[in-house]
Amino acid sequence: MTTPVKRRRFVQTLGTGTVIAGAGCLGGSGDGNGDGNGNGNDDHDHGDHENGDDDPEGDAEGSEGLAYAFAPNTIAIIDPETGDVVDEITDGIDGNEWGDPQITHDLTQIFVIEGSLNQVLVIDTDSREIVSEVDIGPGATHIYHPNDDEIWAHADDEGTFYVIDTDSHDVVETVEAGLEGEGHGKLLYHEDFGSMGYATNVNDPVAHVIDLGEYDRPDSIELGEDGGTHYKAYAPQNGLAYFEYSDVTAAVDVDADEVVDELEFSGGMYLTPDEERMGVLDGDEIRFIDVTDEENEEIGSVTVDGGPDALRYYESDGTLYGFTANTMTPESVVIDVDELEEVGRLDAGDIERPDGAHHLHRSGVSGDEYFFTPAEADGTVAVIDMAERELIGTVEVEDGVGTVQYVGDTGTGYTGGIR
Repeated sequence: MTTPVKRRRFVQTLGTGTVIAGAGCLGGSGDGNGDGNGNGNDDHDHGDHENGDDDPEGDAEGSEGLAYAFAPNTIAIIDPETGDVVDEITDGIDGNEWGDPQITHDLTQIFVIEGSLNQVLVIDTDSREIVSEVDIGPGATHIYHPNDDEIWAHADDEGTFYVIDTDSHDVVETVEAGLEGEGHGKLLYHEDFGSMGYATNVNDPVAHVIDLGEYDRPDSIELGEDGGTHYKAYAPQNGLAYFEYSDVTAAVDVDADEVVDELEFSGGMYLTPDEERMGVLDGDEIRFIDVTDEENEEIGSVTVDGGPDALRYYESDGTLYGFTANTMTPESVVIDVDELEEVGRLDAGDIERPDGAHHLHRSGVSGDEYFFTPAEADGTVAVIDMAERELIGTVEVEDGVGTVQYVGDTGTGYTGGIR
C-alpha cells in the first residue's frame, strides 16, 4: 500500500503527569558491556545446538507451530500440542538477558534482544540455529518489524532505534527518538499510517512522529508539560491512536495529528480481533472501550484479582474469551469478554517478586489456539489450550525463563499480528 507522507504539526493539550516507569514491558534490558556503536554485526558461528530427544541426528525440520522460550542458558523449543521440549539451542548462550523477540513476517527468522552484550541475536527458524549477532546500543528492551525488510530495536539508554536489515543483518540506520537522548520507548505503526509511525518515551510528554522511510523524527505531538508516554495502540475503525500519558490515555486523530480525547485511566492496551473493542489494563480492572467511533464509550469492566499484566483473545463457539497472565498470583485468568465476567483460573506457575518493586511484569503470548506465559521463578512455561480453556501443561525450561515467541499466527493486538 502506498500512502503519501502526511503533514505533521505540534498539538498542545492541558494534561500533565509524572514520569512513567517501564512497567509491563516484555523482557528486560541489561547493563551490557558492548560498545553499542551499531556499525555492523559480529557474525559468529552458532551452528551447533543441543537437540531434543525427537531429533537425535540434529536434522531440524523447521519450526512452524512451535514456541521458542528464552531462558538465561537455553532457548527451549516447545511443541504446544504435547507440552514437550522438542529441541534446545544452548551453544554460546550463557547468562543471557533477554528482551523482546520478534519474528519476521515470513516466519523464517526470530530477532531477539540480548541485553548483556547490547546485541540482537538472529535465529533461523528452519535450522533452529543462531546465525548472527548484531551490535546495537545499550539498554534495549523492545523490538519491532514495521517493514518487511527491517527490524527496529530501541536502545533505551540512547533513546534511539537501531534499524537492522533482515537479509544482511547489518545496522543500516539509527533514528534518535528521545528528546534528551535517552528513555525507554516503544514504536506504533500500521499500514494506515503510510510511511509514518509514532514513538513513545517515558521521559517525554509527547507522541513522537517517526518517518519510517527517511529515518528521522520530523515532529512530536505535545500531550502536556511533564511526564512521559509508554503504552500505545491504534484502532483502524475510528482512526485514533492511543498513548498512555502518565495516568491518562490520549487519543490522537492520525489524519490531523490532533488530540481529540483523553481517557481518565491508562495502562496496557489490547485490541480485540474484530478491532471493535479495546481492553485497557487499569490495575486489577480491565476496562473495555468501544473503538468503532471517536466517542470512546466504556462498555464495561472486569475485575481480575491478581494483577493482570497481559491480555490475549480467542473466539470459541461464538464467544470471545480473554486470557490474562497474572503478576501477583500464579495464575492465568479466563474472561468472557462478551459477558464481562471471569469464568476460570488456570495454574500458570510463579514469577519472581523482588522486594520493594513498584511494578511487576509477566508476559503472555498467543499463537493459533495456544496461550503461553513463562514463570521465571518456577522455570516453566504454561501452555494453555484457548479453545478448550484448559491447561495443557507447565513445561520445564530453566529458572529465569521470561519470554516466548510462537512461530505461526499470533493474532492481533499487543505483540501480535504483522502490524
